[in-house]
Formats: sequence, structure tokens, C-alpha cells
Amino acid sequence: MLQLRKILLLDKIYIIIFLIVIVISIIRLNINNKSIYTSKTTTATGIVTIINNKDDKYTIYLKSKEKLLVKYYSKKKISLSLGDKIIIKGEFYKPQNNSTKYLFNYKKYLKRKNINYIVNAHSIKKINSNKNIYYYIKQKIIDNLGNNPYLYIFLIGDKSLVNRESIRSYQENGISHLFAISGMHITLLSSIISKLLRKLTTEENTFKITSIILTFYLLIVGLSASILRGVLFYILFGINKIYYFYIKPVNLFLLIISVSLLINPNYIFDVGFEYSYLISFSLLSLSDMLKSNNYFISLLKVSVLSFISSIPITLYNFYQLNILSVIYNLFFVPFISIIIFPLSLLIIFFKPFEFIYNYLIKILENTSIFLSHINVGKITFMRLPLIIYLTYFILIILYLIFKRKSYMYILFVILLFHFFLPYFKNDTLWWNKK
Repeated sequence: MLQLRKILLLDKIYIIIFLIVIVISIIRLNINNKSIYTSKTTTATGIVTIINNKDDKYTIYLKSKEKLLVKYYSKKKISLSLGDKIIIKGEFYKPQNNSTKYLFNYKKYLKRKNINYIVNAHSIKKINSNKNIYYYIKQKIIDNLGNNPYLYIFLIGDKSLVNRESIRSYQENGISHLFAISGMHITLLSSIISKLLRKLTTEENTFKITSIILTFYLLIVGLSASILRGVLFYILFGINKIYYFYIKPVNLFLLIISVSLLINPNYIFDVGFEYSYLISFSLLSLSDMLKSNNYFISLLKVSVLSFISSIPITLYNFYQLNILSVIYNLFFVPFISIIIFPLSLLIIFFKPFEFIYNYLIKILENTSIFLSHINVGKITFMRLPLIIYLTYFILIILYLIFKRKSYMYILFVILLFHFFLPYFKNDTLWWNKK
């Protein structure tokens, strides 16, 4: 055990592991897995893993010989549950690339979920009902959520039922990260469980039971990047504390990224993954700077740091920064983390209180939509080559590691040039020259 502790204290071990995982991930991402299906295929059999219904449209994720996305239109409600084995007949086709450069690429999005074909199903027939305990429990949880879209968001991470206007307002206000089950939600959930258990058992047993519950929760809601990070953080940081390994937080961070990418290298393309890890690394690196006896001062510091550290991701994906999001988070973070999310857990067991929950959700939506119409503070940037966004990213990482303000000065100078570039003639820009 003593020898193991000495090995775990070596910084180089974690850097080597991380670099090896990066190489393995690149290799895995570049392996071209040929689909067993073709456009001539008309039938497939598989297990229902996800099923969503909106109006007359059913969207089904099917676990067959390979994953399939099934679209089925029916005015009659179909009786399907998770884990059911079905046979589908219909037209198989490959998703299309985006026709306009820089817009959302649906084909790449599905490819990263290991889906090569979409099926427009003409008929669906159930062969066997579910016999898997995992799908049975997950279906029971979903049934208990009813049709409340925000219970779906905060408890199983499904945004599909929330109206588009609200989703767009959350993105424009820079608060969409609050609606992904992440470290914040896992921390709150683990705190609630731990407080209940500490009165009954030891700290070590509390940690073990909480870890098991969180792992089960992770499997139920799916291995999304942000939830996985939150659970891994709790477990690894807990092991480090309880068993006195004294591993540096930054090394644990590298280990968590490595485990995540080993599970799924496609996480690297997930915006939630990018936000989650970059912001977490920022808060971890500058934790001493963020301390304050005043909750709102501390929250303001966290909000400013999160905003700055997320600049390269936000600009690359959305081409816009909302400076007022720093202020907005002072309201939305405590409102969601202290009120909405705990209430989401409570509603599962006390349905009569759902009318209060729905009223608070209405306040949340209306406030966000109202603020999204305020154009002050919104700054739009032109799209630039990837190297510019990587430069932003590198400068932020260098600042977090070496704590030198000069890196931030350089970043803001480049950002200033980035903003004023549209005022130059396009033919003077090097990337537009042939």
C-alpha cells in the first residue's frame, strides 16, 4: 500500500496516462466502422433503448446489430416500453451533411452516437416484452415523471420536450449549462444522500453507499459526458480524501478525463463535455482566488471565471458572447440549484406539490425569454479558422497553469481583432486567399 501511495504521488504518471489515452482516442475516432446496413435494407430487429413521442411522431433508438434511429408516424398511440424487442419495416437512409458551411451537421452528430442509418418505419411489431431489470426500472422512473418537461431535464437529462423558444433563450442568455445534469446536480444529490446517511453509519460507509447510488443513477440516465464527469469527480475525490492518497486535484482531473475518453472518445466533440471540463479545470486551478465570505461575491467570481474560460467553446459553436450572462447567472444559478433542482427530486415522491413547481418553472421560462430579447451585451463574431479558437483555448490553459496575466492580455487583444475583422475587406484576409 505504501508503494502504491508513492507511485500515485508522481505527477508524470497522470500526464503519461493522459497522453496515451489521447493517442488511443485519436486511433479509435479514425477507425472507419462500416455499417452492416445499406439503403436497400428494409427490415431490422432490436431492443428499444429510448422512445420519445411528440404529437404523432415517435422517435425510437434501437439497439440492433448496430444502433439505429427510427422515426415512426402514427395517430394511434403505440404500446412500447424500454427493453421491448421489436421488428421494424421501412426505408433505410443515411443522414445528410449540412448544406451550408458551419451550420449544424446532423450526420456527424449521429455518427458520434455510432448511428449510421435512420429508418422511416412503415410498421412496428413487438416481438417480446421487456425482461431486463435495468430497462424496467428506467421505464418506471420515466412513467413517474408524467409529461413535465423539466422533470425530464433535471432527472434524466432529456431536453426534447421543452419548447424551442425557451431552449433558445437559455442559450442566448448563457445559462444553458444549468440544464445539463452536471457536477452541480451531482454535488447536490450526493450532499442530500450523504446527510441522510451520516446519521446512520460511518463516513466511509456513507461514501460507499452514495457512490453506488450515483453509479446506478448514472447508468439509468445514460452515460452523458457531464453526468459521468460529476460522478467520477465524486468517487475519485472521495477515495483520495477517505484513504489519504494525497493525489493533487489536477492529477485527479487528468485521470477523470482519461477514464471518460476511454469510455467514449466521441465525448471530445460534445459541447457539454467541453464546457464541463474546461470550466471545472478553471475553477479547480483558481479555487483559492474564488473564496469569499460573501456568497454572492463568490458566485460573481465563479460566474466571471466560467464566462472567460468558456469563450473559445462559445465562439466556436455559437459565434456570439453575451456579457450580461455573468449577471444573469447570479440569479439563475441559485434559483435552479437551490430551488428548482431539489424540488425536482421532491416532486417524484410528493406529486401534490407539482403545481408550485410548475409556477416556478413559468417564472424561469418567462424571465429567460424576456432577458433574451435584450440585445445590450450581445456581441456577434465572424467565423474564423479553427486555429484561432485553439489559440484562445491554449492561452486560457496557460493562464490557469502559470497564473500569468499576460496570457489574458494577449487573449483579449486577439478577441478585439476578432471582433473588428468584419470591417476589413474579405480579400485581405489570409484564409480567404487562394
